[in-house]
Amino acid sequence: MKTKLLFLIFISIIFISCDPENDFYISGKISDKKHKGTIENANVEFICYTNSMEWNFEKKITQTNINGIYNDTIVSLRRFDSIKIKINKKGYLTKEIISERNEWEITRGFMKTEFDIDCGNIELIKK
Repeated sequence: MKTKLLFLIFISIIFISCDPENDFYISGKISDKKHKGTIENANVEFICYTNSMEWNFEKKITQTNINGIYNDTIVSLRRFDSIKIKINKKGYLTKEIISERNEWEITRGFMKTEFDIDCGNIELIKK
């Protein structure tokens, strides 16, 4: 009986001390502001912030597909307060937007929180 109780206490301590995983699913679409067409192969960079300070995180860069759509996932033990999304494409002005936690859809699982970040349509302006 004592052994079972000690085992349960030990397991509880392990679970309490573990940091939960956070998955950030980021998606959106990039288009040309004037012509409304989608922009393929635009670079989309994610810079993560906690408490308004940039977290020393390997900046993640993805590209838009043929339909101008991007989606990516950041898996982290930290929970971010905001993510700066920086979009650039040769021939267009660079655009930055900031997405904050209060705009994200949140779902929770056991030892895991998922954040769905839909940035919608972002329009770039030609140089």
